[in-house]
Amino acid sequence: MASANRNTPMRRAKYGLMQHLPGELGQKYRRKLRKLVDTPKAEAAFREALAGATGKICIDLGANLGQHTRTMAAHAAKVYAFEPDPWTAAELRTRLSDMPNVEVIEAAAGTEDGTFPLYRTACFDSDPVEQSQSSSLMAQKRNIDTTSAVNVRVMDFPAFLEGLDADIALIKMDIEGAEVPLLEALFDHPVKYRIGHLFVETHESRIPDLLPRTDALRARAARMERPHVNMDWK
Repeated sequence: MASANRNTPMRRAKYGLMQHLPGELGQKYRRKLRKLVDTPKAEAAFREALAGATGKICIDLGANLGQHTRTMAAHAAKVYAFEPDPWTAAELRTRLSDMPNVEVIEAAAGTEDGTFPLYRTACFDSDPVEQSQSSSLMAQKRNIDTTSAVNVRVMDFPAFLEGLDADIALIKMDIEGAEVPLLEALFDHPVKYRIGHLFVETHESRIPDLLPRTDALRARAARMERPHVNMDWK
């Protein structure tokens, strides 16, 4: 999340100038500027979507330690919180033990069932609370250590949605680069029409190879009537 003290007029002005640089550097600052401008709008849209989630299902993909899971649970009848890392999932269960409408699913959301390596940062063991936010299924992510991996369960997420007996009011997706293949599959699946709102954090700054596919997904999302897709989550 971009903190308030970083979203300053001076920073906006800097990014506004730097975005005109040629090539990848200009693209980098265009993305940074968009985050500064659009993240507050995404947060407001998230609150508005939650207000309409009363009595419905919400899903937190990449729940981590449950900050947003808890917010969802205050509105929804049921929240499914996906967290694949075994240390983080155990901590999540402890922190949300007072929320009976939350079900923690110790798995990553993907396009097929299976077991895959989840890459942690090199300093995960020294500060798992902080470092757990960066764990990823994507080996090319810049801030992970490919020698620090744990095997985790991955679930076919479109199939999971098909198996639910109700529509889904809101999905928050922060899965450290794996959002790209998942969104590509989800946008092609008819179950998408059962989703009201989808809020996505993208990670092309950490995985530059994903930029063209992320931009294509943004363009496609802008043309979709359902779900309402916001790809400027924190």
